Amino acid sequence: MEVNEIRIEIRKHHVTPGINVLDLVIDANGEQIRKQTQHKDDDKAFEKFVKDITKVAQELANARIE
Repeated sequence: MEVNEIRIEIRKHHVTPGINVLDLVIDANGEQIRKQTQHKDDDKAFEKFVKDITKVAQELANARIE
């Protein structure tokens, strides 16, 4: 497995209330994604992404080192 960089940043838009900015950078296993998107607070796909990535992060944080 080759992982050069994986970065996920979500922040509130600095001007527009109710908008979240997602910065996604993935450079791993031959995949390269560099994308910035904007989502409303009630965007269902954005809510699912946040729930899913939080679950993955918790699983990884609690995993035994092998």
